[in-house]
Amino acid sequence: MKVHERIRRYLESNGLKMNYVADKSSIELKRFYRIINGDSILSADEYEQICIGLNVELNFFKDNFLVSKNKTA
Repeated sequence: MKVHERIRRYLESNGLKMNYVADKSSIELKRFYRIINGDSILSADEYEQICIGLNVELNFFKDNFLVSKNKTA
């Protein structure tokens, strides 16, 4: 599952409105919608802003986020 999908699922399961999280994250609402819908790439800075806005650790949405695709290493 992609990071934006994990964030979206978290918002939905906790009853959080996107405009509230966008505001708390200091991300323009239209940009936030594009990120969460997978229409735009989520930058590291935006990821950090969302985590801060949600008051969660930076590795909260990790779940295989940084897993190497090189299985021979």
